[in-house]
Amino acid sequence: MTSSQAMSKTIPSGQSWLNAAMEILSEEGFQTLNIPRLCQKLQLTKGSFYHHFKNFAAFKQELLAFWEKDFTQDIFEEINSVEDPEAKYEMLFNLAFEKDLAVDLAIRSWAQADNQVRDVVSKVDEMRINILADMYQKASDLSEDAARNYAVIDYTGYIGFYSLFPDAPDSWARDLASIQTRSLLADSKMTGGKI
Repeated sequence: MTSSQAMSKTIPSGQSWLNAAMEILSEEGFQTLNIPRLCQKLQLTKGSFYHHFKNFAAFKQELLAFWEKDFTQDIFEEINSVEDPEAKYEMLFNLAFEKDLAVDLAIRSWAQADNQVRDVVSKVDEMRINILADMYQKASDLSEDAARNYAVIDYTGYIGFYSLFPDAPDSWARDLASIQTRSLLADSKMTGGKI
């Protein structure tokens, strides 16, 4: 076995550190996310961490980019080819519920204490609202402003539900989200977004 092979067996990839961080965020929250906790979780030394990341700030930047990609960009790329807005929404809905929403909640909590995290959360929220607005606009022929209003209502309902009921079973969350979406789509088609 060469020294590089031995090293690859003892030092996990940078992705392993990111995955471990996501588990810590989900199970413990952002307050415990630090280099010693990551090393403990992976049963590795700090030297292993620094093999991949210059410091915790660099790690945090990569973690936030990974969260944005995994929880938002990859989902949007997957639904992008679906033309029918209601089918696209259904696919979005299913893919979103496959994610560990405890991670989303932990990162939102972290954003209250960290400006860098807050900026990324704001960017992700804007991306998510924009894709929802586009679906509402196409499904109900709404103006941009009206479509955005429905998207904001829909999205805040989703985020608010998990903020109030973080341990809720997915089946209940899916049922309520389905009711909300059907109601919003019906209203948008009936009223055209006019009050």
